[in-house]
Amino acid sequence: MKLLFKKSLWLCLLVTFGLGAGLSLRTMADAKFDSEQKTYEQLALFADVLTRVQDQYVEPVTANDLIDDALNGLLQSLDPHSRYVAPVAFKKQQKRARREYGGLGIEVTMQDGLILVGYANPHAPAARAGIKAGDKITHVEGDDIKDKNLSDAVAKMRGLAGDPITVTVKSPDEKPRDVVIVREIIQSRAVRHRMFEGVGYIYLETFNNEHATRDLTEAIDLLTKENGITLPGLILDLRNNGGGLLNQSVDIAGLFLDGGEVVSVRGRQAGDNSRYHAKQGENIAGVPLIVLINGASASASEIVAGALQDRGRAMIIGSPSFGKGSVQSVFPLHGGRKGALRLTTARYFTPSGNSIQGLGITPDIWIEPFANDGKEHMTITESSLPNSLDAIIRETEGHTAKPKPKPQYAPKDWPDNKDFQLEEAAKVLKQPDFNERLQGFFNQ
Repeated sequence: MKLLFKKSLWLCLLVTFGLGAGLSLRTMADAKFDSEQKTYEQLALFADVLTRVQDQYVEPVTANDLIDDALNGLLQSLDPHSRYVAPVAFKKQQKRARREYGGLGIEVTMQDGLILVGYANPHAPAARAGIKAGDKITHVEGDDIKDKNLSDAVAKMRGLAGDPITVTVKSPDEKPRDVVIVREIIQSRAVRHRMFEGVGYIYLETFNNEHATRDLTEAIDLLTKENGITLPGLILDLRNNGGGLLNQSVDIAGLFLDGGEVVSVRGRQAGDNSRYHAKQGENIAGVPLIVLINGASASASEIVAGALQDRGRAMIIGSPSFGKGSVQSVFPLHGGRKGALRLTTARYFTPSGNSIQGLGITPDIWIEPFANDGKEHMTITESSLPNSLDAIIRETEGHTAKPKPKPQYAPKDWPDNKDFQLEEAAKVLKQPDFNERLQGFFNQ
């Protein structure tokens, strides 16, 4: 009897569970159907509005423009960086991102009415043809460029990749010679370098260049060679650098680190999370390093500054950075034939687990380039943009927010043609207690 009762009880439980599961599955299916039905109704409403606007708006409008604007309205309601890119604009963006042009691979200025070569890219055709910094170009295709303006002279040297051009070159203490160069697609140099106040100085213009790491490495080697011995210090200037390629930011940070984490990326799904590490082998181990940033330093610049700050490798000087810590993925639509979707898919975090998004990088020494006039200077930051993603506060246990230092300002009589932030950075870098101060900031 007890056995029969137990069997009946289990049967009832199974039937009840089965009914419940069935009802639950039906409820879920119904909810999904209702949601899809509402979506279709909304799309039908959109089509109705689109038709009425085309037919009855006070001025003629095209469906393509309206749909493009509608897509961007949808995406930019999510955050400031998600958007739809139309096919023509997508092609232009790809070309601009590569920053390519048909040319010779030289950087020039005008001197005494002639073209002076300031830099010859060693990987470009001009350098391979024997042209070097300090040479002067007197003729282009036989035309005398004496006293022509620089833009006209440079325009004559540009042309289709693969086409040859003849330039007349005058090297110091040598007779003019004709040089035939075959134009190539050139990717412009990402860095500018020089010795400044006895220390190395490198300005990195963009990370949106696949050769940025190579160019920076070459600049460090040239500065070291120019100095004759190990560099006494280096200033890496990331001011006004709006970012670019993630792999370049990881590799560039890795030039100054001996392995270890540079940045982590965290998305909506666990599978979207990843960590990026520097390669073993630091480029200039032991050389004092300062990174200059300002309110226009964003994205990849903040990754580099944050990594070198968190790892105690560099002192960060300047003003707080922009705070763009979101990751955008580009999805070409139908192979790019219908444009592309640029969608925010993740956030960046520094090695200590600090969120960059909406917070930016706080400098160790806050220096403003202008004098303190007592007025409030409004700056545009990521958090001030419409629909900006919320900041995710640091998640590492036991790690507290870095205190904001008191801003320092330029003297009221500081000349406009002098860079106060750079000059102050050079002074700090040359101080004998630099390493002790750096360690103190790291331990805050």
